Amino acid sequence: MIHNIQTVSNYIQEIEKLINNKEHNYYFRGKDDAFSNTLPAIFRSRKLLDNEDNLFNDFLMTDPQLFEKCRTNFERMALMEHYHLPTRLLDVSSNPLIALFFAVKGGQGNGEVYVYKDQPNPDKLAKMLNQRGWHNLINEYNFKSGLTNHNYFKKNAFSNEMQLESSLARQSMADKSSFFQTVKDFYQLDNSYIAQQHRLWSDDYLNYFEDEDSNYFAEFKHDLQTLPFLRLFEEAKRDIPSFANKLNPLELIVPKIVTSKRMSRRMENQQGLFLFVPFIGDEYDQSVEIDYEEVEKRAQLAIDILSLYNSENPDEKEKYIIPAQYKRPILDELAKLGIDYSFIYPEDHAKKAEMIKDKYLGL
Repeated sequence: MIHNIQTVSNYIQEIEKLINNKEHNYYFRGKDDAFSNTLPAIFRSRKLLDNEDNLFNDFLMTDPQLFEKCRTNFERMALMEHYHLPTRLLDVSSNPLIALFFAVKGGQGNGEVYVYKDQPNPDKLAKMLNQRGWHNLINEYNFKSGLTNHNYFKKNAFSNEMQLESSLARQSMADKSSFFQTVKDFYQLDNSYIAQQHRLWSDDYLNYFEDEDSNYFAEFKHDLQTLPFLRLFEEAKRDIPSFANKLNPLELIVPKIVTSKRMSRRMENQQGLFLFVPFIGDEYDQSVEIDYEEVEKRAQLAIDILSLYNSENPDEKEKYIIPAQYKRPILDELAKLGIDYSFIYPEDHAKKAEMIKDKYLGL
């Protein structure tokens, strides 16, 4: 549903209707102009995506001391996003007023606020899997009790899963290509396994790596000993020495809301979290012909799994539109509530000076 917002109080009333539903945790993202997609910066250019490893490693080398407090590759990636390096992270906030600020702080057109959650939209998840030819895999993500029950879609920066996936961003194109060819074979195998054996990989995952008689996925276990996987595991172990040489491929194809240590006053004030956009895989597979527009579509479809949709119209996102003529009055209202540039960007002293100047110029 599209909500047209004219005042802060109007916005708060609409948000209260949403958050009164305790079924999900909600996260908000504001944009000060309308765009055709909600993709993170790394997807704005094929050249950027192809050089994700170089972007990460080059920035790390420019000022190693900047990252001294980072304990994981995910934290390094989050700090890079903080400094506007293109990454596969989307900034989101648990505070809807922070998102509103970003929706009205500039831009010539209408502002927008989108809503995300940490539980998947089953229809969007099924659509993504169906498009890839893995329709049986939807069963892997259904609720399960016992030891295998965990949230694929909500993580923290210190989890093994996020260390693995953020480490994957640092791997070369050649290693990514080999890695994803193997992982794609696993998905196809699991898709058939569910249909033929009426069992789930996730039910056996905890025992799989210790089970010498596990023959159905034996080739995948063997592939974990090849160089692309070993290099990835070694990268993960630099930060987590106890990291085991194993992974659950079901983690790799879904988006995640990730909580991270807030490494600056800015991150603290913005109550920030991140939406991690998964690797598509085919963009690195030399045996697959895929144009970049299709890569963007698949990345957007992955994001949409956690996007909030209108319960009465499953194809319409919940979106808060701030018409351009109301952006400045709302920005002034937010300032009265203490949400202004000096709060959002506490380390930006030049911006503070500009605000003081504008105050006395009557702007």
